[in-house]
Amino acid sequence: FLQLCRIISPNFTLYTEMIHCNALVYNPNDLFNFFGEPWENKVVQLGGSDPEALAKAAMLVQNNGYKELNLNVGCPSPRVQKGAFGAVLMKSPPLVVEIINTIIKAGVSIPITVKCRIGVDNLDSYEYFHDFIKLVSTSTPVTHFIVHARKCWLKGLSPKQNRSIPPLKYEVVHQLAKDFPHLTITINGGFNTTDHIKEQLGLVDGVMIGREIMDRPMFMAQVDAGMLPHMYYRKGSHSFPSSIDTSSI
Repeated sequence: FLQLCRIISPNFTLYTEMIHCNALVYNPNDLFNFFGEPWENKVVQLGGSDPEALAKAAMLVQNNGYKELNLNVGCPSPRVQKGAFGAVLMKSPPLVVEIINTIIKAGVSIPITVKCRIGVDNLDSYEYFHDFIKLVSTSTPVTHFIVHARKCWLKGLSPKQNRSIPPLKYEVVHQLAKDFPHLTITINGGFNTTDHIKEQLGLVDGVMIGREIMDRPMFMAQVDAGMLPHMYYRKGSHSFPSSIDTSSI
């Protein structure tokens, strides 16, 4: 699917499906099967909660030529809940810090980003979310956060319901960008028109599009046609501000 996206437009950062770190550790020769060929604009998305296993997987990603790594702490599926990773990690900010710093200590030097929600279960106050971002950004080198502008419920809602039932709160992400102007903040959730994307790019650094591209890949061409005069580079990177995610958080 990412190959198709790349054919439709080269002007997007493309995020792979999230793969658990153990799949890489136990199958170190199969990275191209998991992620395809490494490209400049491709970001590998990893899941897991074991710092050492994630460090090993991250080293495999780097050594196989991939240019950027994303730690997913926003996926609410039952599978990730059973393994205590994904959105479960938002309940344990110190563990997120430990994971990232263990990856770096292992020798990983490619950029690392974090993908999250604005809250999880009852930990959904702005103060909690603000403190989560503050801790991770001050205790690790991470400077880019991709935020799905919904909270998630780990119990009672399916992954599909978690993409629609919790209300979108774009204003929370906008406030985050104001409070952390030195960070790169990309917003995710519900974007299906070029005008809406343009509006967001006046308030945050980037827009991630997921489900709309999965359902309508040619929407990328519409975004290209409508956005090209407005394209700019994200702070601290060389990728366009629109990105495509082939997983769903």
